[in-house]
Amino acid sequence: MTIDHETIKSWVNKHNGVPGVVEEATTANDQRPLAIVWPENRSDQKFREINWDTFFDHFELRQLALSYDTENSSKDYEFVTRG
Repeated sequence: MTIDHETIKSWVNKHNGVPGVVEEATTANDQRPLAIVWPENRSDQKFREINWDTFFDHFELRQLALSYDTENSSKDYEFVTRG
């Protein structure tokens, strides 16, 4: 798990992903959930790509951390609340 911006960018770039949000889902306070958009999902209308500055603004505002697989080449991840 990490909150380090450079580590997150490096991991996402390693897997050819880009920062994004989920367009179809809304939370109780009408914030779009953050997402990593993988190449196979880039044409999916459900996702919208955003820039890294916007991504990390929301990441920090929501006090999130990225939980991801550091041992394998898996692209599995989850955003979790810092605790």
